[in-house]
Amino acid sequence: MDERQDWMETEEELAGVFQALSDPLRLRFLELLPKEKIREPISVCDLAKRLGVSQPNASHHLKILRSAGLIRCHKQGGCSYYQVDSDQVNTAMRHMEARLETV
Repeated sequence: MDERQDWMETEEELAGVFQALSDPLRLRFLELLPKEKIREPISVCDLAKRLGVSQPNASHHLKILRSAGLIRCHKQGGCSYYQVDSDQVNTAMRHMEARLETV
């Protein structure tokens, strides 16, 4: 894989992150979700209640955030628990800063 191909993949990944962040409800999820190593993860049911949305709607938005690498999920029993993936969020911000410096 050449350097240009690596660059394009990174641009596509970064675009996916910002596309995931483009929805106001998903931004609210990120505000409510605990950061890694600070608090315990929150269940999808609790998140849905706190935001006043249905559990399927919450799951849909959380899936998008997870696909973008912004949050982590683990299952315990019949519940899924979520938290922000701080390392991935910081990496995405560093990539964006690096691109803005070249403008």
